[in-house]
Amino acid sequence: MKLSLIFCCYNVSKYLDGIYKWLCEQPYQNIEVIFVEDCATDDTKERLFSLVHDPRMKIVENPRNLGLSESRNIGLKHATGDYVGFPDPDDQFDANWLLEIADIAKNNNINVIITGMREDYETNDKLEFSRDIISKFSGVITRNNIFEALVDLEQSFLLGYMNNKFYNREFLIENRFSCKSLALKEDFEFNINVFSKVDSLYILNKPYYFYKKRTNGNTLTSKFVPEYFDIHMDTLLQFKSLLEVYQSNLSKQSEVLLVNRFVRYFLSSIERNTNKSAGLTFNDQKKWIESIFSNSKYNYFLERLDLITGKIKIIKCIFSARFSWFLVILGNAIKYLKANLPILFAKLK
Repeated sequence: MKLSLIFCCYNVSKYLDGIYKWLCEQPYQNIEVIFVEDCATDDTKERLFSLVHDPRMKIVENPRNLGLSESRNIGLKHATGDYVGFPDPDDQFDANWLLEIADIAKNNNINVIITGMREDYETNDKLEFSRDIISKFSGVITRNNIFEALVDLEQSFLLGYMNNKFYNREFLIENRFSCKSLALKEDFEFNINVFSKVDSLYILNKPYYFYKKRTNGNTLTSKFVPEYFDIHMDTLLQFKSLLEVYQSNLSKQSEVLLVNRFVRYFLSSIERNTNKSAGLTFNDQKKWIESIFSNSKYNYFLERLDLITGKIKIIKCIFSARFSWFLVILGNAIKYLKANLPILFAKLK
């Protein structure tokens, strides 16, 4: 059972020694490693060519900077393994991760294998705190119970990522899956398409993938992306449609999840609109919020605001009353918290 690992490399020179060491020390040896060098502006390319001498590994050079999605597509074209994964080169992994993935793949006819994660929050390479992200489901999931598993995977934030998954390569090829270049949510878009076609998946309920969340100095930055809200809403509606593929009448749990995601993305967009790059005055931000409240596209969520739960439940009345001016102030407060107390923000979100 051969596993292909595709590392898309852009300005990741400082992490390559660690990745290469982990690969060489793997207890599972039947691997193929493809480094896709995406015209980095640091010495990533030079570092790769100085490190990579293992015959199981190869470097593919892009003719120009193509971005993450197209680099993944190129890596997939070069892959020959039975299963293919797309881990990020600046993350870390448990020593036994590939061993367990291979064992699962050998003993089960599975389309996708999903691994639990550990989020490591670091400031200037110092670990501040960690938290495990695992599903309440474990083992083989078939189409008979996939609805509940998808809800739980999204609830625990494991569904959207590509880096914690291994995909059956033939399954990807047969269904002509490829990564689409987007400003945001590229992984989620890909996985929505994949999970609409799966016959079975396997959940490895161990945090074997160590996802590094690095703050910039003492700040968690929010890059302003004009289409941030639209992209997130499109993928949320796609997720709703995915659930309806498996169960036309959505459960209360799934509706709660969808509404809470809507509010989360709405709040995040409000916070990002306070960014100077957005060029929006207080009144502009207020009008934008009001435009969302009046947009019939979002009626499904707006009509179910009573389902808001968890940490954001405290602001249910503000959303229900549609106090747009207060939401602008709240967005500025969130921005201040992220900029000045990033680790506290990470623990609260």
